[in-house]
Amino acid sequence: MRVGWITCRDAALRSRLERAKHYTTICNAGPSEVLARIALKSRTIILERNRALIAANLPVFDAFFAWFPEHFDWQAPDGGCVAYPRHLGAEGVETFCTRLVEEAGVLLLPASIYHSDLTPTPVDRFRIGIGRAHPERGLDAFTSWMRDHR
Repeated sequence: MRVGWITCRDAALRSRLERAKHYTTICNAGPSEVLARIALKSRTIILERNRALIAANLPVFDAFFAWFPEHFDWQAPDGGCVAYPRHLGAEGVETFCTRLVEEAGVLLLPASIYHSDLTPTPVDRFRIGIGRAHPERGLDAFTSWMRDHR
């Protein structure tokens, strides 16, 4: 479910986005509207749950990245559940992410996936989510792969 709004001061960009929106759909799906309303009514419970997950996971991710300081420049997000660590390896972030998913089954998305003409795209960062329950299994596979390939 994706329901949202765009706030933008750039009138030309806002016009382009509006045209793209009208081209792809005339309205949100009914089920998405119902689910969005339920989520808004339950926002306190949802936000508390998500904040607790992030708070519990941050030390786990901090510890993981502390094991590999020569490979990553880690900084926890200032808010939210997505981080964009810098990959420091010589092979480049694209090759790193490709090998990691193919060899260990761990999916990280390089910043190039989010390329936009609106802003520069970093060439050395990847996206990693920290807001899911029980990240240890994925981090264990990531750790094993890193130890075998560094």
